[in-house]
Amino acid sequence: MDKQSKTTGPGLSRRNFIKGAGAAGAGALFGVAPGVLAQSKAPLKIGALNTYSKVYAALGNGNLNGMQMYFDQIGNTIAGRKIEIVREDDELNPQVGLQKLKKLVESDKCDLITGIQGSNVAMAAVQYLRQSGAFMLCSGAGISNLSYTGLPYFFRCSTTTYTTHSAMGEWFYDNIAKEVLLTASDFAGGRGSLAEFKAGFTKKGGKIIKEIYPPLGNSDFSPYLADIRNSNAPATFSFYAGTDAVRFIKQYDEYGLKGKCRLTGSGFMLDSDTLPAQGRAALGAINSLHYADTLDNPANKQFVAEYQAKHKEFPSVYTEYGYVAARVIHAALEAVDGNASDKAKLREAMRRVKFEAPRGPFSFNPVTQSPIHNIYIREVAEVNGRITNKVLHSIKEVAEPDKQPI
Repeated sequence: MDKQSKTTGPGLSRRNFIKGAGAAGAGALFGVAPGVLAQSKAPLKIGALNTYSKVYAALGNGNLNGMQMYFDQIGNTIAGRKIEIVREDDELNPQVGLQKLKKLVESDKCDLITGIQGSNVAMAAVQYLRQSGAFMLCSGAGISNLSYTGLPYFFRCSTTTYTTHSAMGEWFYDNIAKEVLLTASDFAGGRGSLAEFKAGFTKKGGKIIKEIYPPLGNSDFSPYLADIRNSNAPATFSFYAGTDAVRFIKQYDEYGLKGKCRLTGSGFMLDSDTLPAQGRAALGAINSLHYADTLDNPANKQFVAEYQAKHKEFPSVYTEYGYVAARVIHAALEAVDGNASDKAKLREAMRRVKFEAPRGPFSFNPVTQSPIHNIYIREVAEVNGRITNKVLHSIKEVAEPDKQPI
C-alpha cells in the first residue's frame, strides 16, 4: 500500500476511498488483490501472555495497563487495523504458559505475542517459538540467555539483566569499593544476577570476599547477616525478590549493618513492588536499573502524569515495559503499513525502531534484538514524602555483547 493510505486529516485518502468504493472494485482499480485488502482491515490481534495471578500478578497487570494506555492514546488502531488484545494467564508455570502460547498462536491466530514475565516460562517457550515461527516481542523476562537463542522473530523490549548488573559491577568498583561480599537467594535468578555483577566487577580488578546464598523463601536472615558482619566487607551487592527482598532489607537495617557495610543491589530488589513494605529501612541503598519513575525527561514526565491520572498510582518498571512494547509495535507496524504477515519485513522494521521512551533513548541491538538503553545508578530516598529512587548517575546507551558473555 502507498504512503497516502496513512492520511489521518480531512480529505479523501486511499483507504477512505477503498472503504467507500468497496473492497473488490477498489482493489481492481489500484491493482491490489482483494485478499490483501481484507487482511489489512482485519483486527490486529496481539496476544498478551503474562502472569496475572499469584506472586507476579502486579507485574503482569502493570505491564498490560501500560500497553493499553499507549494503545488508548493512539485510538486503538494501527495502520487502519483495530487493535484486539487477547489476554492469557501463564500462572508463572512453564507448562501452562506453553499451552496458552499455543492457543494464542494456533487458535486465536494472533499476529504477534507480547509479555511473559517469568524467565522460566520464557525459556520453556523457546523451542515452540522456533518450531512455529511465531513473532514475539518479550516485554518481561530479563534472563540474558534469551538474547542468544538465534530466533529471528524474537525481540525483547524490557531489559536484560546482564546489562543492568555488569554495568553496576564496573561502576561499583570505581565508586563504592574494590572488594565486595555477594549475597542472593539460592535459585537461578539469584546466582545468575551475581554472576553478571561479577563479570563487570572482576573485569576491573575487583575482589570477591565471599558469596552467600540463603534458600529461596527464607524468613530469618540473622545467621547470614552475622556472616556478613564477621567478614568486615566494606559493601555488599545483593539480589532478592518479593518477600525475600523485603525481609532481607528490613533485617539488614535492624541488624545495624547499614552503617558498617554499604548496602547495594539489583534495582529489582528495591523498586515499586518492594519499597512500600521495605519503607525507611531501604533508605540509602544503592542499586541499578534502566528506569526510575523520577527520571527527569519529557517522555517520562508525560508517562507518569498520564498513568497517575488514569490509575491513581505511580507506574512501575513493569508498566513501562508494556508502554514501550506498545510503542514498538506501533512504530514497526506503521512502517509496514499494518502487514504483520510478512515477518521478514516486520523484523527489519522492528530492528530499526528508535525513540525516546520514559526510560530514555531506546533502540534494538540488531544482533541480539534486545534493548540498547541507559542504565541508572539509583539511591533509595524520600522524595516529596514518598520512598522511591533518585538517579545518581547515568550510564549511557548500554548494549549487551553480541555473543553470550557468561
